[in-house]
Amino acid sequence: MKNRTVSIWISVCVLLIPVTALSATKCYWDSGLLQFSGGAVQQALCLTPDIDANGVVREFEKGLPPTLDELVGREFDFSPEAVEGYVAAYGLRAKELGGALNLRVSRARGKSAIFFVLHDSGGPDFGIRTFSPDIDVSPHINNMRQFGRRWHVIIDRSGNSTTLIDFFQPLRSTYFEAHDDGAKAKGRFLHVGLIQPIRTNAGDAVETHKVMIPQPAYTDAQYRRLSQVYVAASSRAGRWLIPAYAAQLNRYGNAPVSLGGPKGFDLAVWGNALRDVYREIYSGH
Repeated sequence: MKNRTVSIWISVCVLLIPVTALSATKCYWDSGLLQFSGGAVQQALCLTPDIDANGVVREFEKGLPPTLDELVGREFDFSPEAVEGYVAAYGLRAKELGGALNLRVSRARGKSAIFFVLHDSGGPDFGIRTFSPDIDVSPHINNMRQFGRRWHVIIDRSGNSTTLIDFFQPLRSTYFEAHDDGAKAKGRFLHVGLIQPIRTNAGDAVETHKVMIPQPAYTDAQYRRLSQVYVAASSRAGRWLIPAYAAQLNRYGNAPVSLGGPKGFDLAVWGNALRDVYREIYSGH
């Protein structure tokens, strides 16, 4: 474990540390470096704006939550043995976390993956019916095979996950990666889907097709498992990955802004879940 782990450990324990506000302006793609402009934290801010229930990109965050602000883009802190020990201690399996922990992540033109892209499933679609009370546990709603192989990993609302495509394998899953300069970057992006059913407001179903999502948009169990998958992916990359939202990448690929999500995602809640997982690894589980 690197010496700087202690300083990170202190900062992730103090939740009320103010984070320096950074201007999250439009990201510009550098086709030579195969990344967006700015440092890792700046890229994360630019790629994780608020996404409303209809998938529309709204305001940018003024700063990342403390844990993410401290970690994103920096050298990974824990040894492979520490991560493997954590996985074993919590009864996790590699096939739940993106594949074998001893394999590297995908590459594009020799450059390792650096983006950790979050998607919502956009379904199952309830139509104009209200959400059933069992959406977090229903085997039908949480069937992780119903969406095909659109992402590397999918996480259901109970916090279960499975690997659809190993993080070792390059995958395109946004409009940006399929068009123009972004097409050259296949392998720089790792993709994770979060199951989120949707429904339509019956009052405007015909006219506007306004989408409605559950509240909360994602469960605590999903945020925790997402943190564990993020740790596994970052361990394999050797660096804490840069979070990104699919809707923002789709926007840069000139796709409809309603595609990809993750609708209603709360970075602060995820930051707290990641802090807890970090603490568990640091303290030896």
